[in-house]
Amino acid sequence: MPAAESPNLRWLAVVSLVETVSLVLLLANLATVHVPQVASVLGPVHGFAYLATIATAFLLPVDTWTRLLTLVPAIGGLLALSRARRSPSDARRPEKEWRR
Repeated sequence: MPAAESPNLRWLAVVSLVETVSLVLLLANLATVHVPQVASVLGPVHGFAYLATIATAFLLPVDTWTRLLTLVPAIGGLLALSRARRSPSDARRPEKEWRR
């Protein structure tokens, strides 16, 4: 049985899922019926979810590569979530302090 997921990673999971699902729906609309109203509703939802995914990752205590993965369009949030779940020790490690 997997360990309980951090509440912080749940936020990343939710916004990553919304980003991916909204993109799939946008592409499905484009490939099939191409209803402009669907695109005008889902486009901003997808854009907001993409930016929320990036912001969420940059607010979490994860390593730099995990944060940078969120910049990959379409699947970056899911890749970052997968990496954060695989390396929980990195997620708990505090950022390096600069030596003076």
